[in-house]
Amino acid sequence: MSFGALLGGCAQNLDLGILYAAPGKYDYLRCPDLPGRLAGAMAREKQLNDLIARANQDPAGPAISAAAYSADLAQARADQKMLRQAAVDKGCGPIEPGAPPPPAAPPGPPAAPAR
Repeated sequence: MSFGALLGGCAQNLDLGILYAAPGKYDYLRCPDLPGRLAGAMAREKQLNDLIARANQDPAGPAISAAAYSADLAQARADQKMLRQAAVDKGCGPIEPGAPPPPAAPPGPPAAPAR
């Protein structure tokens, strides 16, 4: 087995999108803000995939699309992953487009009067 093939096999298992993820990037957002941001990141990924598909119709397209769109595509995917993780960390419930909103929290017990 050649060294290049060995490295190629390892590269398939790497999540290179993590290079584009800034820790805590979405920590400041509230739960109601996360679905809109996720929808935007998903729309950006679709737009980039469409551009890549269009570019790949040309013989030089794969090289051009890799150079032009790969970093943006990795960023959009990393953003989606971070938004989903922020929702889990905050206990927001599902934030996927079309998901039902989380149920309203039941009212807590009445506050004790201050003395």
